[in-house]
Amino acid sequence: PEVENSLIANGCEIEGDVENSIIFRGVKIGKNAIVKNSIIMQKTIIEEGAVVVNSIIDKYSVVEKEVSLVGSVNQPYIVGKSEVAEKE
Repeated sequence: PEVENSLIANGCEIEGDVENSIIFRGVKIGKNAIVKNSIIMQKTIIEEGAVVVNSIIDKYSVVEKEVSLVGSVNQPYIVGKSEVAEKE
């Protein structure tokens, strides 16, 4: 796992790559997951192989395995509180 230019709170489990992001308490980021330019709020789970770019993920949410959430700089992808982002 590689972490670059990010703010990470205590109690996080980071097994993937994080870049230019803010990670709140108790977040789990799975193996080979990528988080870039995003805000991940507390107790969110980003499963193995997921990609989260230019996104805001509210607390208690889950981004399932191999799911890609990619927003733009002006229009971030938003996942609401307690939502599950799954493959379509």
